[in-house]
Amino acid sequence: MTPVDLDAVLALQQRCYGVDFLEHRDAFAAKLAVTDGLACCWMARRDDGKPLAYAVSLPVCEDTLPALDAPRCERPVQPTLLYLHDMAVAPEARSLGLASRLLARLKERALALNLPQMGLVAVQGSVPYWQRQGFAEPAALAPALRAKLASFGADARFLLQSFR
Repeated sequence: MTPVDLDAVLALQQRCYGVDFLEHRDAFAAKLAVTDGLACCWMARRDDGKPLAYAVSLPVCEDTLPALDAPRCERPVQPTLLYLHDMAVAPEARSLGLASRLLARLKERALALNLPQMGLVAVQGSVPYWQRQGFAEPAALAPALRAKLASFGADARFLLQSFR
């Protein structure tokens, strides 16, 4: 994924998320900029080029995990996890297995970056889906992470999957 794909990302997120979870262009641009050269963000397209899905992830530690719609992101010197900030699949493409393939790529990328775990914020009632994928809520959250989690809404849950 490159900055050229941002229009497609914004269009897909509008089709997949409620209005409270929509992020601005600058928030996505910041995530792309901080992951430049790390191959952490992908766009899946049909043969004709139509965007069908995307995944935006970034190596973080708890202190650098971005809040929802954060206009800036940090690239930590020693990240502790690959954070799946956003994954969206167009409604008409949900039977194609794109989410599973993107998730498998994310896991491969986390391992290639020598990160022992992957994390995400589950919203819109998606906790059961992510639990089926091997994610679980940690026993406790640091205060800074709890504050950022609040930006995603009262029902948001931070989930982790460990690889080692």
